[in-house]
Amino acid sequence: MIRVLLPWLALMVLLAFEIGAALLHMGTAAAVAAPVMIAIVAGMFMQIGRETPLSRVFAIAGLFWLGILVGLGSVDFIVRKDVPTPQTTSSSQFR
Repeated sequence: MIRVLLPWLALMVLLAFEIGAALLHMGTAAAVAAPVMIAIVAGMFMQIGRETPLSRVFAIAGLFWLGILVGLGSVDFIVRKDVPTPQTTSSSQFR
């Protein structure tokens, strides 16, 4: 019971930390808490350390692809420019 309760409590504390950071507009704090949460779930609940080497390879490959997807998704916000939309002054265009 304690083997499940302690990781769950750690996840709840990290979740509260992420919510507090979001309310304080500290978005980079989630980049710190998320890998710790992933490590807790993989190590304690999924017990990756006790699995076969092939299972570990697939778990690492999944994390690798997750990193690629997150990286490509964040590129959009990094390179996006705020371009103003042209405004029309005449209302006759819509007639």
